[in-house]
Amino acid sequence: MNRLIVFAVLLAYSININCQESLQFVYGPKYNLRLLIVPFDPIIYYNDATSEIAPKYNMSHDELMMYFRTELNRFLNNSLVDSCYTVNLLNDNTKVARQDLAGIYTNISYEMRSSMQNKPEDPDDEGLFEKLLNKKKHEKAKENKEGELYKTYTSNGEIHNKRSSTKNLYLHIVFKDPDFIPELSVRRKVDRFLFINQFEIKGNYENPYASGTNEFTRTLKVHFSIYDHLGDLVHGSYASVDIPFYLYDKEKIVSNYFPEIVRQIIHNIEFAY
Repeated sequence: MNRLIVFAVLLAYSININCQESLQFVYGPKYNLRLLIVPFDPIIYYNDATSEIAPKYNMSHDELMMYFRTELNRFLNNSLVDSCYTVNLLNDNTKVARQDLAGIYTNISYEMRSSMQNKPEDPDDEGLFEKLLNKKKHEKAKENKEGELYKTYTSNGEIHNKRSSTKNLYLHIVFKDPDFIPELSVRRKVDRFLFINQFEIKGNYENPYASGTNEFTRTLKVHFSIYDHLGDLVHGSYASVDIPFYLYDKEKIVSNYFPEIVRQIIHNIEFAY
């Protein structure tokens, strides 16, 4: 009987050891990278549906703006926590975080530039031709970082501006102090910066016959820039998705369309470097 008890104890111990060896618990994100998320400046916000959405919830323009700002920040943070360490200034209520955010907004200005080619969500879906084409587009956009909203031409010895299409342009940020980002990266111990440059919801009015139909849409567009710890631009572009023109439900806008916006953004972040 005693032998049976000893055997059972040894068997249970052996099983327990094997289980411990086979189970591997992973704590923390997959990559050892720290990413600082910078939400868009409240003054860089545009929504031509505010007059329809805000009264529905008895909200002011600023309250609706803050709702979208907070929700986009939340979606971004939640989508990144499994991949990297995030530094979230909007959720940090400390005085230092508020000062950092104010300092960032003070040290940047904005200009329109040619957008870089966003990476596809599944690179395997890209054929060889598309890969070559997108590579050329990306290289051209990178070389043309000074892409402007207004092109210039000379007539009778005078320089004139000629307005060009903004379809493939994004709102880019420029640092007034080039040392600001390197210094902030050291103090905050971050490797990458994700800047949300602008949030906009804008109606597509090109086709007047679409008014009142299901084809009538607005475009939700989020401009963003990714910088490394040295202050060098890694990627700059925009994420966009069309939403029904007559959708005035702020919760549905967030739950149905923010995930697509966030996916387009984070697929351009290189977590392993």
